[in-house]
Amino acid sequence: MNKDKMLLESISFDEIRPMDIIDKESFTIHLKEVFKSLSENNNKYTKGIYFDRFSDLIPDCPVFIAFKFFKSLMKKENSIKSYISLNEFLTGLITLKFGNYEEVAKMIFNIFDFDQNSSIKTDDIKLLISFLPLNENNEKPEYMYQMESLNELDQIIKETFNLETTNIKFNDFLNYIDKKSNIFLMMFCYLYFIIPLLARDIIIKHKSDSKTSDINSKIEDGVHSNLRSKSRKKLVFSYSSAFSPIQNLRQIQRKNTRAEKELKPNRIDTVRLRTIKVKETVTPITKSLKRIGVIPIELKTNSIEENEISINSTNYKSGTKSDTQKSDGAINEELKNLIKNTTIIECSKETSNVDIFSSMIKQELKKKEDENIESNDKETLKANYFKENIKYEGELIMFTKVNGKCCNNFVYLTLIGQSIYYYNDNFQTRDDYYDCNYLPGCFFRENSEEEIGFGYFYSFSIIFPFEVKQFYHKDQEEIQNWIKHLREVLSYKDFFEFYRLGDTIGKGEYGVIKTGFDKKSNEKVAIKILNKAKIKKQDQLILIRTEIAIMKLSKHPNIIKFIGNYENSEYIFIVMELVKSGNLNQYLEKNKHNINEKMAANMCYQIANALIYLHKYGIIHRDLKPDNILLKITNSKGDLIKESTEVILMDFGLSKILGNSETTKEGYGTIAYIAPEVLMRRPYNYKVDIWSLGIIIYHILSGEIPFMFKCQNLGVMLLRICKEDIKFSKKFENISSDAIDLIKRCLQKNADKRISIEEVVNHNWFKSNK
Repeated sequence: MNKDKMLLESISFDEIRPMDIIDKESFTIHLKEVFKSLSENNNKYTKGIYFDRFSDLIPDCPVFIAFKFFKSLMKKENSIKSYISLNEFLTGLITLKFGNYEEVAKMIFNIFDFDQNSSIKTDDIKLLISFLPLNENNEKPEYMYQMESLNELDQIIKETFNLETTNIKFNDFLNYIDKKSNIFLMMFCYLYFIIPLLARDIIIKHKSDSKTSDINSKIEDGVHSNLRSKSRKKLVFSYSSAFSPIQNLRQIQRKNTRAEKELKPNRIDTVRLRTIKVKETVTPITKSLKRIGVIPIELKTNSIEENEISINSTNYKSGTKSDTQKSDGAINEELKNLIKNTTIIECSKETSNVDIFSSMIKQELKKKEDENIESNDKETLKANYFKENIKYEGELIMFTKVNGKCCNNFVYLTLIGQSIYYYNDNFQTRDDYYDCNYLPGCFFRENSEEEIGFGYFYSFSIIFPFEVKQFYHKDQEEIQNWIKHLREVLSYKDFFEFYRLGDTIGKGEYGVIKTGFDKKSNEKVAIKILNKAKIKKQDQLILIRTEIAIMKLSKHPNIIKFIGNYENSEYIFIVMELVKSGNLNQYLEKNKHNINEKMAANMCYQIANALIYLHKYGIIHRDLKPDNILLKITNSKGDLIKESTEVILMDFGLSKILGNSETTKEGYGTIAYIAPEVLMRRPYNYKVDIWSLGIIIYHILSGEIPFMFKCQNLGVMLLRICKEDIKFSKKFENISSDAIDLIKRCLQKNADKRISIEEVVNHNWFKSNK
């Protein structure tokens, strides 16, 4: 048998999605609430969600993928605007959740369509997929593993597409992925499981007008119910060592399998069983929890019996009864007797799986669909049905000032999933919440004790992008409980719990760079601290998110090592390795530019190698200069020849990620090192970094900046950069012709004629100076 065929597998399109049933109406209502929270500005609605808030929806997603996904949600006629409307937001996420194979494939196609011209290029596909997280591999250095993975991705694309086709239309794309679905599955599975709204575990529930027979048919249909995609398309994919198209799916399946095994009678576990008699029709699901898709069928009961059961092959325990020895058959008989009428099963958090006894539930629902419910015990229902779904709840006080007087307002807060709901009190039904907020993108803090009106209170604040809400309680422990659960929901980590700050070693437009110390290991690090108050515009925030994403991705030995990032309501903290030898500019000044050509070639070769790596990922640095190049110097004994120098690129604050055929006109950079096409606001790409490299080579070899010779006028200098050819001073009389040739080719004003980065690293200057 052909080896390639042995690697082929197939999976039904519907199998990819979690085994849950949620109606589109409930999901839509929740999306509208999320949209409200993400688009709210000073208690008024903007026209839609801007990217900085949209990225809060998928905080763990690389900014490049998040931005392409954001742009793909826009209708083509509206693609010039910088926000997505409610209709665009709903259409996109509902399609991902409920769409059939062709509809979802069209969404993925639109993400790959960078310039939105209804066709895609394989280079753009490769670039986007390359930002997906790789399978773990501890056997190889991360940098080498990344390079091998890019080569593997080349092979996957080659096997999937006809590479002779320059522009792939949607019908062609559909035909390609029908035969080999790796590319489609990679992107779809990643998006599906990275967006909390889509991937979160959802308990089986149904519309309030559903009859028991309808419920049975929907449970029997499983993921093929009429609420889900009707496509049972079989998708073919091959094994991938780096990019597993269904890695997250397999992990979830393994997790569910483990949970199911833990609940089998040969293990000791705890299962709570509630015995409930069922009426012909079920009562309505309360609106607030129906909206977020986490509440099961709401049933009223005459009585609810809860039994704690520990099960293994020899032991059985119910309530306070003593242990009795029973055979497996006896245990099954006991369980059968316990599950008389309709039994709803609640599992402990460690073993939660709502589908484990679904067949049992189906059988009992069929038998008891005509029995009545006669209980009105709302508090009992709340305790039983909402217990596993509410993260935390309680009554707090919100203080407001009216006409200069302090007024208090009692509010009952409920934390469910990643949303917080506001009620007037805890005795009303769950339909009566008057407000809600989606929490991702928000921050919180515990405040000091404060005297207000009639006593001392403790408080915490939730800091939303456009307002701050402060909640009070007399009990400090209650406030700390809220802080604890908010942290868990948002996976929040406080920077100051892990690091302490040292001296300032640099300053920038938005903040400072300080030394710092890991509190656990006492490792010395560098910490870039950005003041949010100084970040006024959305594009500035996007640059910062891009900087973090690039540093997370970069594993190259000549690029600064990223350690972690933290954020609170006031600052963004970027933690990275501390390079103690200073930057290239300081080194050149210290040595009075007395750098031999061989050492210069070695430094510049390392810079070029780092650029090759960045450009493979579509990353343009856009601010290459000696100040942003750090040096690790070893074996220094005062003799430059004996020094071993490692070059480290840093500061990606102006960097941008572009597709292979994409360009931009943004005017970023440092004037002395900036390419003419940027100054003239012409479309440009990665070739601007090669121009900057040419300036750096010139500067290292001569101590001078080209186009600035005997020039004190900025206008004249800019004119020289854009119009005049490069001139070499007398300091180049003893410099090799190879070095001069490379500088000339890097500083070619026509970017299309400028040397490529691959040609740079293969240039004879580097070969002759090894």
